Amino acid sequence: MIVNDDTVSKALQYLSEDPHPVALARKDLMDAENRSKVAFAEALLSAEGPVEIRKATAETDGLYRDAKAVEAGALGELERHRARAKAADMIIEVWRSENANARAAERVR
Repeated sequence: MIVNDDTVSKALQYLSEDPHPVALARKDLMDAENRSKVAFAEALLSAEGPVEIRKATAETDGLYRDAKAVEAGALGELERHRARAKAADMIIEVWRSENANARAAERVR
């Protein structure tokens, strides 16, 4: 068998975690996005000059750039957990298929 019972057990355990890591990562991403918006708004309000210059100043503000970096990290973490959940689903499907094939082979004998 390609997939052993221990691997399936770990996959099921990951998928049954509550709260699920995907949900937590999604919340962290939303929090990071909100912090980015606040940092941009604060930088925009503190800048002076025409609107385009104020926007450019806000986008280059250190706090805003830091918030965007945190946001990018949160997005990466969300994608990592989505990939892990997809892999866990695939492991379970392969295990099911292997077991179905084994049962079918037993009936043929």
